[in-house]
Amino acid sequence: MNRWGQVARHIQEGSLSVLLFLLPFSKAACEITFGLLLLGWVMERLHPQTRAQSVWLSPRLRPLSLAVGAYLLICALSILVSDFPQKSLNGFVNKWLEYLMFLVIVTDLVARSGLKGGASLVRRGLIIMAASSVCILLQSAAQEIYIATRPFGYDDAFMYHRMLGPYENPIDFSTYLIVLIPALLGLSMGCRGVRRAALWLLLLGLLACLARLESLGAWIGLWVGLLLIVGIDRNMRWGGLSAMVASLVGGWFFLQRTGHMQKLFSLSSIGRTDRWLMWQAAINMIRDRPLLGHGVNTFMANYMAYWVGGEPVPRYAHNCFLQITAETGVLGFVTFVWVLGAMIWLWWRVLRSVGSQRDSRMLLLGLSGGLVAFLVQSSMDTNFYSLRQATLFWTLSGLATGLALTMRSSREPSVPSPLPL
Repeated sequence: MNRWGQVARHIQEGSLSVLLFLLPFSKAACEITFGLLLLGWVMERLHPQTRAQSVWLSPRLRPLSLAVGAYLLICALSILVSDFPQKSLNGFVNKWLEYLMFLVIVTDLVARSGLKGGASLVRRGLIIMAASSVCILLQSAAQEIYIATRPFGYDDAFMYHRMLGPYENPIDFSTYLIVLIPALLGLSMGCRGVRRAALWLLLLGLLACLARLESLGAWIGLWVGLLLIVGIDRNMRWGGLSAMVASLVGGWFFLQRTGHMQKLFSLSSIGRTDRWLMWQAAINMIRDRPLLGHGVNTFMANYMAYWVGGEPVPRYAHNCFLQITAETGVLGFVTFVWVLGAMIWLWWRVLRSVGSQRDSRMLLLGLSGGLVAFLVQSSMDTNFYSLRQATLFWTLSGLATGLALTMRSSREPSVPSPLPL
């Protein structure tokens, strides 16, 4: 690699490391590191010697690249029918285009590193996230002590009477945890001795935080992700089942201790009745404009025109798939599911066909379980419409997709290619 390419790569790798550590703590870090990642990626595209060295030019990624292009096209077309075109344009450029570029850049970075380098990059990224989560555990423990003792009286920041970690509400914190826990579980399978014990101690702490957050949607998402892990690889069954049992026991303990057991599963609780009302509003929007929707990034702007009850203020749908359909129509929903399906199909094919490369397989399986957990919870919350949550999903999707490509390449016969990775 020439010096220009080395500088570009160092910029991307350094920015990715900073992003993975600071992501739960800072929205600004997401924006700044995105700019640096994009700078390094564009530097490679501008230099004649590295211009064509992108994995996105490879036939192996054609289904996913077509899906991404199709979804962005539908988002762009929805701007033409939007009643708030400026808002839609801002949402298209500053949200979806930026989020999907995280996927593009990180996939390129990992896949072009080769099998050994790609796995090392993913492993290093997860270790950085593990180090970051230690800080989160310390912060959460301090918050729990504060909530229990209230040395300065009532604090609006803890109106939920639950720890928040570095987030503004317990739901967002739980989303981060359900993605991180399976990923760190996969990382632990490649460790031995003290390192594995330390990771498991960390996982128990994160599971305790998740149990304390009392988020049913997050628990369901995590269990689905862990069941995926358990069903695919027998080497992960003990770890996956142990994490499921720990979350169940911890959840039961905190629900009994706080007296929220009945409330959590009650269909008449405010959180559930509000969701039904928001979903009805979203469905009415879809019925009104089924093809291209009301315009990307306009759900809240249109919400009061379709309000059917609950709090009379603009709100998200609390179901990302309904909101995407309301904003970009059935065409937007289909192409978005195409993007997700193309990624998951690639991960699945590699996990089913590559029996060797055990450490890389565990890393990919852990990432896949966490990302599936995110998607399950997205059907009950606003994950794709929160900067840190969306950045988390698309960045880790890039790690998983890039790693899957390197594992798949190692199984294919060596043939001359004009597109070196």
